[in-house]
Amino acid sequence: MVRLDPQAQWRLSKRGLLLAGRHGDVVLLEHPRAARLPALLSDDPDPAELERRLGPPGQAGLVEELIAQGVFTDVVCPDDVAGQAPAVKPPRCRLTRSGLMISGVEHPARWIETHVMPFFAHPAGRLLTLILVAAGGVALLYGRPDVPTVSSTPALEVVLMVVIGTAATALHELAHAVAMVHYGRTPRLAGFGFYWGAVSFFVDSTPALTLPRRARVIQALAGLAVDVVTTAGFAIAAHLVSDTLWAIVFWRLAVLACVDILINLAPVLQVDGHWALADWLDEPDLALRARRALGAALGGSLPRRHRWLACYGAFSLLAGIGLLAAMSLVFWASAGDLVVSLFAGNPAEIALGAYYVAPIVLGVVFSGIGLLVEIMRVGQPDGRGAAA
Repeated sequence: MVRLDPQAQWRLSKRGLLLAGRHGDVVLLEHPRAARLPALLSDDPDPAELERRLGPPGQAGLVEELIAQGVFTDVVCPDDVAGQAPAVKPPRCRLTRSGLMISGVEHPARWIETHVMPFFAHPAGRLLTLILVAAGGVALLYGRPDVPTVSSTPALEVVLMVVIGTAATALHELAHAVAMVHYGRTPRLAGFGFYWGAVSFFVDSTPALTLPRRARVIQALAGLAVDVVTTAGFAIAAHLVSDTLWAIVFWRLAVLACVDILINLAPVLQVDGHWALADWLDEPDLALRARRALGAALGGSLPRRHRWLACYGAFSLLAGIGLLAAMSLVFWASAGDLVVSLFAGNPAEIALGAYYVAPIVLGVVFSGIGLLVEIMRVGQPDGRGAAA
């Protein structure tokens, strides 16, 4: 008997039925009768019967695939559930194409939702946050504090940049996890990997795809809301601290964070702005459809109704190249003197300089190669058209 897994969740979108399994995988079922799937499961049919009820266009083994992904369960009879062997827990850490994935992020997210978020939900907390952000904006407009571009201890400076910057990135990603918890979803995985020019901490937000539209948009932008607050804090601290080293570090962090916010807001390349746009449009596979539409347009086989997708795909690729270039220029303008100072120092400082620059250089190179490969791919139609 095939049943919807008790931990599975689903949502009907205009692209089809979104199904989230117990393992965190999300499947977009594009089928003429996808919306009727919950009703088709009402009497617990066997896999073959369920595939027959769905009918053409069919995909052989679809039900078995959904069972493997934790969307469905296949039980011979209800009494067999108690006799089944317990599910094997996935390893706490595993290496994937996205990077090093770690389970358990839901625990700090639930703690923050329980103990920290009530403060920001209170009117007084909201007022204090608005005052902090406004003061940070004034500090940024006031300009750079009267300090050198690099301190007399560049090694300590770069260590502080890396530690504080990584902590700010972790807070950004935890915000996505907290938003999922707030709206009743369980964030399962976090990780570290290369993303947009640096080693980054990230949270797998796929469980949020089954949320209502407003909740999905808020979840997508939650990290940026935290970035605005932390950036304001950096800018204010840069003008208030008396120590030159700390003023330099906080100001550079504020400048780089501003650039990061602008890049993340851009509705391109599957950054936060892209996901917010996809959520608002109810297009869960927006990036894939845009790339296919662009390929079809270059091949001369694009339906008129998909022209906007092709334009979006082209804009995303071109904007991605521009954003990579802008990010590199701003980084060098802000931290170039620090990098030069490190490479002119002793072996330990040179090693720190390499550690600071290498992830950014490698990330930009790999991201740039990925964009170029994508440009070449979209010029070669794969026969599937524009993802009807």
